[in-house]
Amino acid sequence: MSRGFGAIQRAVLDALSDKLIITLSTLDLAHIVNGGVRSRSMIASVHRALRTLEAVGKVIRLDGRWALASRQREARSHRYRQQPESPAQQRNERLKLISKILGMLGSSQDGEILAAAKKAEAKRVELGLSWDDIILGDSYSTI
Repeated sequence: MSRGFGAIQRAVLDALSDKLIITLSTLDLAHIVNGGVRSRSMIASVHRALRTLEAVGKVIRLDGRWALASRQREARSHRYRQQPESPAQQRNERLKLISKILGMLGSSQDGEILAAAKKAEAKRVELGLSWDDIILGDSYSTI
């Protein structure tokens, strides 16, 4: 029988109890818990810890981000109070995501490389841009 929460579960609860941060993604939590290093094993461990904490009612998931169940009302109202992003800001965020995905092309695992390439292409199509537009940016349109 378990004597309480494990080390990763306690670290996740500590990260989520920070008064400045209301919600965090699984990747952000893995980054915090592992001292600034994101590894696959730590992401899996944090994900498993979050699922366990969710099952016992300590954390909740809101739009793909995690919050303490005790801060549920605050997290929900914070989400609605945020200013809507302009289309340009949304496009920039999506382009940042594409650059992160392309960074995964350096993996030693062939499956990850293929998945990253497919995801990058899907995001490019979603944005309605060509690869020239993405890589060359605004300077391309002036040539």
